[in-house]
Amino acid sequence: MIILIWMVIMRHVFRLNLWFVFLATFLFTPYLYAEPIKEPSRPKIALVLAGGGAKGAAHIGVLKALEELNIPIDIITGTSMGAYVGGLYATGKSASEIEAYLHTVDWYSGYQDEVGREEKNIRDKKYEDRFAINPSLGIRKEGVKSPKSAIQGQNMLKILRETSGNPVFVASFDDFPIRYRSVATDIVSMEEVVIDHGLLVDAMMASMSVPGALPPYEFEDRLLIDGGVTNNMPVELAKEMGADIVIAVDISSNYMTKEQIGSLFDVASQLTNFMVKRSTQEQAEFLTDKDILLQPRVGDIETTDFSSMPRAYQEGYDTVMTLKSRLKSLAVTPNEYAQYRNKIKQQSANVRLAQGTIIDKVEVENRSHYESDKLERFIQFEQGTSLNSDYIEDKIHALYATNRFETITYLVEEDNNENVLKVTAREKEWGPNYLNFRFFLEEDFDTHSQYGLGASINFTDLNDYGAELRTNVELGTDKIFDATIHYPFYLNHHFFVQSNMMYSDKKRSISTSSLEDKEPNSSMSFYPVNLRDFTVDALFGVEATKDQQLKTGILYAKGSHELTGLSAYGRTEYERLGATLEYNFDSLDSISLPTHGSLINARYLYAFDKVNSRDVEGSDHSEQYIDEFTAEALFARSIARHTFIGSAEYGITNSDDYLVPVNPIELGGFNHLSGLPRNSLIGANKIYGRLTYRYRWFENDLGMFKTAIYLGASAEYGGLWSMKSTDISSAPLIFSGSLFGGIDTPIGPIILSYGRAENGLDSVYLIVGNVE
Repeated sequence: MIILIWMVIMRHVFRLNLWFVFLATFLFTPYLYAEPIKEPSRPKIALVLAGGGAKGAAHIGVLKALEELNIPIDIITGTSMGAYVGGLYATGKSASEIEAYLHTVDWYSGYQDEVGREEKNIRDKKYEDRFAINPSLGIRKEGVKSPKSAIQGQNMLKILRETSGNPVFVASFDDFPIRYRSVATDIVSMEEVVIDHGLLVDAMMASMSVPGALPPYEFEDRLLIDGGVTNNMPVELAKEMGADIVIAVDISSNYMTKEQIGSLFDVASQLTNFMVKRSTQEQAEFLTDKDILLQPRVGDIETTDFSSMPRAYQEGYDTVMTLKSRLKSLAVTPNEYAQYRNKIKQQSANVRLAQGTIIDKVEVENRSHYESDKLERFIQFEQGTSLNSDYIEDKIHALYATNRFETITYLVEEDNNENVLKVTAREKEWGPNYLNFRFFLEEDFDTHSQYGLGASINFTDLNDYGAELRTNVELGTDKIFDATIHYPFYLNHHFFVQSNMMYSDKKRSISTSSLEDKEPNSSMSFYPVNLRDFTVDALFGVEATKDQQLKTGILYAKGSHELTGLSAYGRTEYERLGATLEYNFDSLDSISLPTHGSLINARYLYAFDKVNSRDVEGSDHSEQYIDEFTAEALFARSIARHTFIGSAEYGITNSDDYLVPVNPIELGGFNHLSGLPRNSLIGANKIYGRLTYRYRWFENDLGMFKTAIYLGASAEYGGLWSMKSTDISSAPLIFSGSLFGGIDTPIGPIILSYGRAENGLDSVYLIVGNVE
């Protein structure tokens, strides 16, 4: 019975299964035998972008044209500027987005690492105004050392981070929306290096590090330079990556003619061009008949002529369009291209950028002698907040503006499921002690010339808090030997102690007439005076901001004034012990040719003087308490090419009458009562004002520095006096003015001027360097 029941059940199950099989066959048979859906079959297209500096803007024009022709790109390889443009496109940016950088990015700044004067702290401003020639030389026990390149790439790295969005580390550049490789050269082995992973900024910068202009770039324990040295147009690499068709863009420079080769720099440029062109030609040999070589007409554009980038862009675009008929075979339908671009856009959302990442931890990789926690406090980034790229760039720039670091970079990396903001601070490799120089000349073609040659060593590694010792020597009209030790309590918001020691021997030509009796005039005669002084002080101060400081302390001075070679006819010896309070504010962009900013200096001194004087009539001894107050202010504002400057100086001394004051105030020379010889007036009290108009005639950008030609005029009024019985209303004050033309250079301004004052006084001045 059980067996019978089991047989009945199985018969029904079998019938039910047959129905299921029939139903499934009826419903799904059309799909089982249909053709599978495939993406349209087309060849893999690689775009190979050669190096060439500013000429690389042609690559953007090429991309724009290829987009308009609906030609998809599957692989990108690039060298130097080609690696940069290719990297941006590979991460999903469109040609139009990249084109915008031609107009919004200051490409010249990428080859100018020098921090503007207004960005430096006030102590460095004053020091570099005096020792303005900075050849980037360091001093060590081994001797003098120089950097590996003219600039260090700080601003170039900033440009790469800002324009690329600073993508985080990726294990393979195959994960980008478009597969990507950059090519660099190992400076040690002189081998080609293909970068296929890591940080996009690293891949770009390594490939763009032009020898001599930018230093070798450190990447995974290798020192890399521009890939153009070994492979300027990586066609072979693109084929190895699986490209069926290669579109290669050659932007080589033209060779110079015999007439164009006129200097050693031209010779070096010609040889470099030869190496790059040979590398490009070798890679062109890997191209087949089905590949396409584009050669935009940009060979006459200089590598650093970034003003010609819009032209290079257009040349790249036009070159593609002239080959439109041949390229047409590579195009897909508008619908297919739209799908391709949409896919790129979707995948670009997976490219993780540093901007907006929640930071769990901040680390400082400190490659300097400074204390790490001080650098971390300088960065001041609150953990647990999202990264604002503008904020961190500003913080890094402020630290870089201390002028003690070669580069300061940052990246975001993941470590144990935490987002880590890692800042790397590299101290200058040629430091930590630095050489600066000084040269100035003021010639009036009448009285004695004023000139100076000087050298300074800045020792920066006294401790890890930033203490420094500056020792300076200056020879010329003035002989000055001085040393300053500066000891901050913190690296950023400084409280500091400071001590200065200075010996000076100055020669002056001063009027033989009493300036209390009559105004300066053309019949004035001068006699030579030697002013010798030794001063030492101990100060305590605070730098409230980078632009201002307040100092107070004590000083001791000892010195003498005498007629040069005739001490028996007039000599004064003195000793001074006093206390001083000084305030300084300085936001000027230049001390000699400012276009904007302000300067305010005020100093009060209370001292006890001992003075011994003698001449042919006998000797005299006096002791007295004195107080001095000096102040100066200068304001500069510009509207387009026009600059307006107003300045005023005031000094008053409450003391007994001295023929030559212990701490004399000087006046005379260009922009200091023009028309008179430099420093020809000496007294205890001063009032002086000046209005200056300056026109920036034209400006040349020479890549490493900019130089401008100026024309201007000044109107001035002021004078000096020493006697207590003289007040401002009766002081010998005169009007003067000047006309001048000048050029700004890395060693300071070069100015030619004519100055004329009341009473027939006039002078022609030639000024070279900062005379302050």
